[in-house]
This record gives sequence, structure tokens and C-alpha cells, in this order.
Amino acid sequence: MILAVIVSLIGTIILNIGFVLQKSEAAQLPSFTPRNIKKKLYQVAQCRKWILGTTLTTTGWLFFLIAITMAPLTVIAPLSNAGVVILAGFAVFYLKESLHIYEWLGFIAILVGVIFIPLFASPLVNDITSIDYVLVYGITLICILILGVGKLAQRISFPLKNGAILGIASGVTAGLGSAYTKLLGLLGENIIFIIFILVMIAIFQILSFITLQTAFQQERATIIVPLFNSFATLLPLIYGVLVFSEVIPIGQLIGILLMVIGASALFQFSGEDFSLKLTEGK
Repeated sequence: MILAVIVSLIGTIILNIGFVLQKSEAAQLPSFTPRNIKKKLYQVAQCRKWILGTTLTTTGWLFFLIAITMAPLTVIAPLSNAGVVILAGFAVFYLKESLHIYEWLGFIAILVGVIFIPLFASPLVNDITSIDYVLVYGITLICILILGVGKLAQRISFPLKNGAILGIASGVTAGLGSAYTKLLGLLGENIIFIIFILVMIAIFQILSFITLQTAFQQERATIIVPLFNSFATLLPLIYGVLVFSEVIPIGQLIGILLMVIGASALFQFSGEDFSLKLTEGK
């Protein structure tokens, strides 16, 4: 368990440093569409910091996926939020982004939650006699439908910015990728299912990558990454409890709730600039 936690924390540190480098050159990237692919690949090749950042995020994510195979999802997945401390430091001093008071409170709540989770984590899981694949795919379908409804609501009247919506979508697809990675280790020697799950993991990771980079082009890193991490945590937790029969002790549950509160603070003030609210209130 301790080794898995260490591997996960190393992965999330590398991952978030990569996020900062990606964000630093996001404005230089072309749009992620299939048009003029040759020209766009040339433009991407000129963004050396972004390429280094992508290499780091890929490496960090591999560390994280390895940790998932070593310990319960309910322990490893929440640790991805530990990177918000690194993100905040880099965002303020390197990206020159400013943080509002509610965003600082959100970061602090997430950090305290991250500390609670490994501190109170239980390695106990119930015996898994079979996997309910209807539940596995049902949760996946529900997530996709919720994203669709959220996007529709945002277009109609919801004030949340498009970049934040994309950050959430990236977190959801990354979380699904983590859950399906855990599932991969429980399939035995069923080659057909293994290939199918590998394809699903690849699809989720590609979608997560594209939506995250597009989100970086439209919104601040201090909004996108915490939203990404929070939703990338929530989905593995749901799968861990409902599908893999993992146990969440009360102390760990408190940590999860703190992260939800922290993410909600960031979520609330991503729709419009908080400084504008203060100005309007005078």
C-alpha cells in the first residue's frame, strides 16, 4: 500500500508539472481538428515546452496507472489531487496567474482532503466473485449523457465557461480510463474482452488529452486542472465502491467531501471573474 501511494504521488507531481508546461504554450497550439493536419503538426513541433510537458504528463499518468494496479481505486485515485499545490505555485510564479480568495480556499480544502485519504485509507476490499458489466457500461453511459446535458445547459443559460466544461469532460474521460485500467487486471485470460477494454482505455485517454489541451487554450490552468483532477477522482471512486466492492472508511470519506467542496469553490467562480462580482457589488 505504501509503495502504491509513493508511486501515485510521484506520478501526480510529474503530471502537474507537465500540465504547467502544456498550459504555458497552449495559446501557440493550433486547434485540435482534423483539418490541415500536416501544417498543424509542424506548428506543434515548434512548441518545445508543450512537447516536454506532454512527455511529462504521459510519464506521470503511467506512474498513476501502475499505482492503480497495486492498490484500491478509492485510495489511489484521490491522490491525483495532491498536484494542486504544485499547480498553484507554478501558476502564480511561472504562468503569472492570479488566484482569488475562494480559489485559495478551494485549493486548501482539496489539499486537506488529499492528506485525509491515505491517512484513513483501508486496504480491505470485499471478495469479487464476478464483474457486473451492465453496471460498468451503465455508469459509462450515464457519464456521457451528463456531459451532453451539461454542454447543452451551458449553451442555453448556464454561466460556466466553455473551458471549464472541457476541463470537466477531460477529467471524466480520464476517470473512466482509470476505472477501465483497474478492470483490465480482473479479466483473466479472456483475450476478446482484454482487447475491447484496451480499445476503450485508448479512446478515453485520447478524448481526455484533446479536451484538456483545448480547455488550456480557453481557460486558466488554476481552474482547469483542479476540475480535471476532481472529476478524474470521482469516477474511479464510484467504480471502486459499486463495481470493485472497495471500502471507504469515514475518515477517507471526509477527505473526499473536502475535495468536492474545494472543487465546488473553483467550479462556482469559473463562470465569471470574481473581481467583477466585487466591482458590481460596490
